[in-house]
Amino acid sequence: MLKYILNQSQANNATKGKWYGRIFYEETVDLDGLAEHMISHCSSYSKGQLKGIITDMVSCIHELTTQGKKVKLPDLGIFRIRTQGKGAKSLKELSTMEHILFMNLGFRPVGDMRSRTWGDDHNLYGVKWKRVERVENGREGV
Repeated sequence: MLKYILNQSQANNATKGKWYGRIFYEETVDLDGLAEHMISHCSSYSKGQLKGIITDMVSCIHELTTQGKKVKLPDLGIFRIRTQGKGAKSLKELSTMEHILFMNLGFRPVGDMRSRTWGDDHNLYGVKWKRVERVENGREGV
């Protein structure tokens, strides 16, 4: 189940005063947590083996994406480096140090992840939502 909270924009632009739903993330699952979760699905690998495999996969995704490649994991998504920058007045003035403002690792869901989660017809297949009014000291209130 996805939990969400409502936030009112305070920005001084066209969004000011409008309400937006935002996902409420209960926790961040780290490598140990992911390995434990995978073991709970009756994996034939040990926690240590799973951690090693995942660690190597993360390292390889980093290596490949920083070589300008996209990495596609079927029924999950495509990882790629994304940039955002500002334009130069001329090609001669273009400098990566000055005109590329930031990079991040982008992700786009594909296959089963896209169709089962978002749905081709946007009906959010199987995703249940719960509104959370406030969160205090790690406890939610409705």
